[in-house]
Formats: sequence, C-alpha cells, structure tokens
Amino acid sequence: MIDLCEDDVYLSIISPDKKCKAVIFERNCGATTGFSTQISIIDADQELKNSSGNVFIIDGEPIFVAPKIYWKSDNELIVNRPVNGTEYKAETEIFLSNKIHIIYMASDQLTNKRSSLDRTTVLRPL
Repeated sequence: MIDLCEDDVYLSIISPDKKCKAVIFERNCGATTGFSTQISIIDADQELKNSSGNVFIIDGEPIFVAPKIYWKSDNELIVNRPVNGTEYKAETEIFLSNKIHIIYMASDQLTNKRSSLDRTTVLRPL
C-alpha cells in the first residue's frame, strides 16, 4: 500500500536524560486533506517515521498553530496549549522505555513556570 502522507519536522527537543525526544511536525496527506500539526515522542536515536503523531494532533500548519513545548523533567513534557476539544488527539501519557506524562497548560499558567525552564533549551523551528 502506498502512503500518500509526508511528515516535515518543525521542531525537535531532547529530554533532559537524553533518552527520548518530542517532535512537532507537519503532516500532509495530499490535496483531499488539510495540513495538520502533530507531536510524537520517540526514542532519542530514532528518526520520525511516516505516521500520525502519538501524542497530539490538531488542524493547521505548525508555523501558525504549533504549541510551545518543553521538558519539565525526564518524564514530563509541557505543551503550552489548553485542551479545548478542537484536537483530534491529546494524550496525557505515553509509554516508551518508561511512562511519560504530557501536561497541557494555558499561556498564563506557563508564564508562572518560566523560571523553571532549562535555559539551554531553545524553542525554534528547524
């Protein structure tokens, strides 16, 4: 079966323990569907496979709708976007070599947490 979808990585951030990474990417499945922004958490040494995100999916191109993300700890990913029902997927945990929790926060909640950000983590498109 031929897969008509293509994935383009927008941003990739390695976890503090360097065991996994969160990847924001654009998924394009051809003219009959729109662009979507998706997030997958995968092993740090893996390349993104041509498949749907395992954590988060929403309509729109990443340049316009991608949430800011950062690792709070080795097993907690913060997604700067409240879950509001427009998501196709918004998982709160995923299992790789260990359980990873995904926490969704509104911008005002994140502002109060900025002091805990790792200053070496830069959020920018690839």
